[in-house]
This record gives sequence, structure tokens and C-alpha cells, in this order.
Amino acid sequence: MRRLIFPIIILTALCGILVSACKKNTYHVTERDVITNAALLKIGYFCPSIRNQGVQIKINGNRVSGNVTYAQAFPGGGLNTGGLSNSDYLLTPGNEVNIQLSVPKVGTSDDSVAVLTFSQPLSANKRYTLFTTDSVPNVSGVLVADDTQPSDTGARIKLINLIPNVAAVDFYHRGKLIMPNVQYKKVSDYVNIPFGSDTFAIRNAGDPITAPVIAFRVIATSRQRIYTFLGRGWKGAAGTLAPQVSAVIVQ
Repeated sequence: MRRLIFPIIILTALCGILVSACKKNTYHVTERDVITNAALLKIGYFCPSIRNQGVQIKINGNRVSGNVTYAQAFPGGGLNTGGLSNSDYLLTPGNEVNIQLSVPKVGTSDDSVAVLTFSQPLSANKRYTLFTTDSVPNVSGVLVADDTQPSDTGARIKLINLIPNVAAVDFYHRGKLIMPNVQYKKVSDYVNIPFGSDTFAIRNAGDPITAPVIAFRVIATSRQRIYTFLGRGWKGAAGTLAPQVSAVIVQ
């Protein structure tokens, strides 16, 4: 078992190589690790852009990532996202945490274009995901607390609406409405669902089940796993900007 002592070394398995500009203030962690006196943080970069320039992530002024592109959760990913498909989090001090996203100058960790600055105190021994939405220069962040109590028999899920041009959405599983009226940048309560490969769909809030969907996706969930589902992209757009249903693995 690892003994976690600050300053903590960044594990490099997710990044491939050590980012030379990183300071020893974070640590990649999964549900297999025992955590004490620290907060767990994941960054969900869901700001669609035609150019899709990579952004670097800094925590308390120290770079902790390579270039992260849309649509990706770092350091652990999810389903219908880029990056790795695991439940990793960054280990951070359990106090005021300053998160910066920026486009770096080529070949350096210096900021070229500021994307987002977000500060908030985090509680020790808790898990959080900071979801980003919209596009530069209007990027905003939504911090979501992640529960870790799984369903005994199925999967446990919640939904966050990250589609900027849709005020509220209804979320369907297997053609059944399970999360109504999830407003933009808001997150639903958790619900338990049967695990397996199923269709998930998003419609405008209040639309009948016969109305066209904004987005749908077949996603395979696993027993006793916890996920945050999300609607992302822009309604009516195509290509990289098209609306999508994705899921980020909590545990």
C-alpha cells in the first residue's frame, strides 16, 4: 500500500512521459488507493471547438497534465470520451484549490491563452469533478461532488447538462424518462439503473417521447459502477461541435 506524503509525485502512467514543468503536488489515484486528508479531483474538459487546441491544467500554479483536448476527462476518462477509460482522480490538498486551464506556448508550460480560472475549497476525502462548458472566451466551470456509494445490483448514474444552447433537457434510458428538466450547468440526483449496453437519449425538457432527440448514444454500463452522464456539444451543430451523450466514470 502506498503511503501518501505531500509533496506528492505525479504518476506518469496516464501521460506517457513526465511533464517536466510539473511540480510535486499531485498524485493520480484510483478507487484501489486508500486516501486520507486530501481531496480527489477530476477535470472534465467539454468545451467544443473546431480547432480543438489542447489545454494544459495547472493546480495551484503547477502543471499537472499534458495537453488535454475535447472531449476528455483527466486523469480518468469515461465512455464516448477521449483519453483513457478509467476512474483515476488527482490528489489535491483538502483546502482552497486554484485550477487554471490555458493554451500553452508551444514547447513550454507558459500560458498563451487563458481558458478558465476556478477556485474553490475542497473537502478532504471527498471526490469532485470540475466540468467545463461553452467555448473560449466564455468557458465556465461546474464543480460536482461525486458520490461513491454503488448500487448493489446495477449501475448508479447522474446527469449534467453541458449543452449551452439548451436551457433544460430530459434524459431517457431505454426509452423511459428517468431525469426530467435538467437545466444548463445543473446536475440531477443519482438514480439506479440496470447495468448493460443500453440506449441513452436527451430531448428538450417537456418534449413528448415522440419528439426528435437532441442526441443519443448506446453506452455499456457495468455492475456496481458509478457514472456521471452528460449532454455536451451544441444543439443543431455538426462535426466536432455536434451534441453527444457521454459518461465519466466516478468509481
